[in-house]
Amino acid sequence: MALDGCSKCIKYTMAIFNILFFISGATLLGGGIFLHHREGPFATLLPSFPFLNAANLCIAVGVVIMAVSFLGCCGALKENPCLLITYFIILVGIFILEIAIAAMGFTYRNQVAHYIAQDLTTGGLQKYNATGEQGLTRAWDKMQTYLFCCGVDSYQDWGHFSSLYQANETPDSCCFISFPGCGKDPNESKYHGGCVQALEMELQQNINVLGVIGVSVAFFQIMGMAFAWSLFQDLRKQPPSDGTYN
Repeated sequence: MALDGCSKCIKYTMAIFNILFFISGATLLGGGIFLHHREGPFATLLPSFPFLNAANLCIAVGVVIMAVSFLGCCGALKENPCLLITYFIILVGIFILEIAIAAMGFTYRNQVAHYIAQDLTTGGLQKYNATGEQGLTRAWDKMQTYLFCCGVDSYQDWGHFSSLYQANETPDSCCFISFPGCGKDPNESKYHGGCVQALEMELQQNINVLGVIGVSVAFFQIMGMAFAWSLFQDLRKQPPSDGTYN
């Protein structure tokens, strides 16, 4: 099929658009990997909210953007109606899913603190330093160091909920200046504030990031859907390669 005029302009505009979309997806993927390395697997501590972890979010969105944009670019350059309509349907499906997730997040926004406290208490404090829980233990230590917090509601939670510590004892990661054994010294300076409040603020920041990413991706999706549908319709109007019309 040979396109001309406005249709050819749409074809190459869509191809360039998807190349830029692919680059933005690769950037998000790289940023997610960096955040995962820096912050540690906080999602290990919050099974109720794995999708609000900034690293997981960037990695997942980046991979999806790269895959979908590659499909769209191939469909445009090859002038393949099947690829274009597949690209269009995928974008529509993702767009609807995003709206559903946003609505669910808005509905349950006031229950975040409750689930954070529940996850940290039942799945965190009691499993800290347990056999086979090295990943969770590292996540706790990194969280307390990175967010300058200790325990769930306060540093005293370690003495109440963990069999490893007595009253006023904590892991070493709760100390202002961490060194082996500092957590069990009641005279050492430690973070007193709990991680529920710190994590709630962290998740709120991630929700804001999610909002910015969501609006940006939605803009690209709408533009992509418009380009794909327009080019698909133009290709349907073209005569087949043998010179005959349908």
